[in-house]
Amino acid sequence: MNATVKINQSDLNELNRKLGFFKSLDNKVLPTELAKTAFDISRMAKKEVRYISGHLRQSITPVIKGKTVSVEVKKKYAPYVEFGTGRLVSLDDMLELGIPSTYAMQFKGKGLREVNLPARPFLFSSARIGMRNLIDRLTKRIEKIR
Repeated sequence: MNATVKINQSDLNELNRKLGFFKSLDNKVLPTELAKTAFDISRMAKKEVRYISGHLRQSITPVIKGKTVSVEVKKKYAPYVEFGTGRLVSLDDMLELGIPSTYAMQFKGKGLREVNLPARPFLFSSARIGMRNLIDRLTKRIEKIR
C-alpha cells in the first residue's frame, strides 16, 4: 500500500519561516542577548555591592568572547563579601542558579580563626535577576513566531 502525503505550500512556508527564526536566533539574537545580559549583571552588581574604597566595585567587568560571556570580579576578597565567612556563609543565590555549594564552601575558611562576616551578596543575586530577564526576553521573541 502506498500513501501520498501532501503538504500545503503555505504551511511549509510557515515552517521554514519559523526554522529560519531559530537559525537567526542562534547567529544574531543570542550573542547580542548574552552580551546585554553580561552588561546588565555587571551594572546591577556594581549597584548592589557595598563598598568603602570602591576597588571591589571597579573590579566588576563583563567579559565577552564570541558566544561566551561572563562577569568577572578581580578582587581576591570578593567571594568573602559575596558569601560571608565562617558560620555566616550564605549560598542562597548561588544555589538558586544551580551552582554546586562546593564552589562557595571553599571560602568558609579552615577554622583557624573565628571570623564570621555576614554575606553581602552582589554578584550572584544580580546574575539570578539577569538570567531571569534573559529568559523572559528570549521567550517573548519565540512567542512572536507562533
